[in-house]
Amino acid sequence: MIKDILVYLDGSKEDEVRLSYAVPIAEQHEAVLTGLLCVEIPDVISAGDGVFSVGKVAAELQAQADEYGDKAEAALKETFSKLDVRCELRRIDTVGAQMGAAIADEARVADVFVATRPYGHFSEQPELMEKILFSSGRACLFVPPAIPAKEPLSDIVVGWRNSRETARAVADAIPFLQKAKKVTLAMVHEADSNEELRIEPGADMARHLDRHGVNVELRNISGWDNAGEALLNEIERTDANMFVIGGYGHSRFREWVLGGVTRDVLTKAEVPVLIAH
Repeated sequence: MIKDILVYLDGSKEDEVRLSYAVPIAEQHEAVLTGLLCVEIPDVISAGDGVFSVGKVAAELQAQADEYGDKAEAALKETFSKLDVRCELRRIDTVGAQMGAAIADEARVADVFVATRPYGHFSEQPELMEKILFSSGRACLFVPPAIPAKEPLSDIVVGWRNSRETARAVADAIPFLQKAKKVTLAMVHEADSNEELRIEPGADMARHLDRHGVNVELRNISGWDNAGEALLNEIERTDANMFVIGGYGHSRFREWVLGGVTRDVLTKAEVPVLIAH
């Protein structure tokens, strides 16, 4: 079940986009929505040539950060007061180096963390979002920038690969899948595929999801050199409005498997992507 949703907010125009996804999810699942306003405060480490006092520079920068945060908080409080879901607004003020850990701490007591996808746009924050994904232990729903939600997340493509990370993502996505009108379990054929072992790819997962009340259509995709492009094409072909994928690696998105599939999706997807590690 989804009962707690945490959405990343920073006082920018993208807050409206993130909330356009988070609010309907809260409504659909009768969940509590927590907005987390993240304000980066200055971390002054030197005074340059000594002309300016470190204390003075730091005070000025701190005042600017406080002013920005207060203005953003006031606007968001007004927005939240008009929402028809149970909600609350929290605020974090910390230096950039500690922001990821601070958000991850908050995300651990939520079921889903909502933020903008980390690549391919003007405000990308790969290191920050990477920290949250790898440290929070929670599913992350990364939404496309500048593309507000238009409808409920009811047509979902799952990029299935028989791995721990993908199994975890599917498990976290079950509440979404149960409410979806259509779910496609998509598998991109690779060398040494299960076909050679006379195993139907995805059949066991489809049966597992069926036992959870999810009606699944299996889709085996072949003829593509780039698995990421194949899955993005499947999303467009089926007119899906959500994608589920497992991501794994050591420390960076770009090191994950499937030949950069995860990075391709998190750079180009124009639908929200639920991912877990």
